[in-house]
Amino acid sequence: MRATSWVFLIIWMAAAGAIAQVELVADNFFPAALEFAELGDLIADESFDDPARLGETDDGALFADVGFEKYGRRVYATAASGSLTIEVVTLRDSRAAFSLLTLLRSSAIQDGPPGDAYSADPDLIRFAKDRQWARIRGRGVSADLLRRVALSVSNRIGKGHQNPPSLVSHFPKTGYDPASLRYFVGTRSFKSHAITTPGGFVRFTPDMELAQARYNVQGQTGTLSLSIFPTAQVAEGYFEELGPGSAPAKGIRIYTKRAGPLIAILQGTFDPGVADTILDQIEYSYSIRWIYEKPKSKTIWGVPAAILGTVVNSLLFVVVLCAVSILAGFGYAIFRFWLRGHAPQNPLDRPERTEITHLKMR
Repeated sequence: MRATSWVFLIIWMAAAGAIAQVELVADNFFPAALEFAELGDLIADESFDDPARLGETDDGALFADVGFEKYGRRVYATAASGSLTIEVVTLRDSRAAFSLLTLLRSSAIQDGPPGDAYSADPDLIRFAKDRQWARIRGRGVSADLLRRVALSVSNRIGKGHQNPPSLVSHFPKTGYDPASLRYFVGTRSFKSHAITTPGGFVRFTPDMELAQARYNVQGQTGTLSLSIFPTAQVAEGYFEELGPGSAPAKGIRIYTKRAGPLIAILQGTFDPGVADTILDQIEYSYSIRWIYEKPKSKTIWGVPAAILGTVVNSLLFVVVLCAVSILAGFGYAIFRFWLRGHAPQNPLDRPERTEITHLKMR
């Protein structure tokens, strides 16, 4: 009896430990203890959700602008007096995380893993996954360790995958420089990180998304600012109010186009022909999908119609089966009667098949 009790106790403790580990992974995106032999002592460990503390962090003002919710940071010691810093910022949605990636990266964005998309430098990896943005920085550590730690953090965030915002897909391909892409979801981030503000044309409003990228066609260069609005009517009102706040610099031309809820503003040294080549590729089409509502389940005499229908169909099948059996038996009897009258010596009615043997038992 005691042995059985000990077995149950051990199983309960193991289950409790497993549950605790699951909860830990769900709430903590940092590597587990001893997961990486290269990581030594934990130098710093902080976590907060108070926006007032963002002033203590690098790029805290930008975090607040795009939609801050939670911040976490750990610093590990590594061999040869090196260090590795992991920062994970939880934001309001995946668009905010992608915006941070485009605004703070220092190299081209690549498809993940780690994350849904990432940028990598010799001593720095940034990535965006779902509504988390992560930055892993190393000092005196190998690029391989940085990547392995980034993959560990990415896996702990979860398996969900978010595509880039749909606005990004509308950039024309001719002359497009993907390494220059910047995506904005906040006013202050646009003011501080915009590639250029074309003559005062771009006016950021809360109900719009905006992205910018550089273009180079036939030696002519410039910037395309592409924005999308909730409806075509809102975009039309914005488009009608467009106008230069100041005269553009010498040799700089500005072209505009609206396509549905999209508005494009092209600024640069482009001549009209090249500008048309770029802007003509911007199109927007609506797709209609019919959605049929499933009828609500009906009840008859308090019984769901689907269940009652199944019962009725079963009874009907039994009735049909009985009728078929009766008809088959009646048909066979008529056949035997006819066969006995027209062919008495048929195999079914031979005397030896009907002979009865009487036994006297005393």
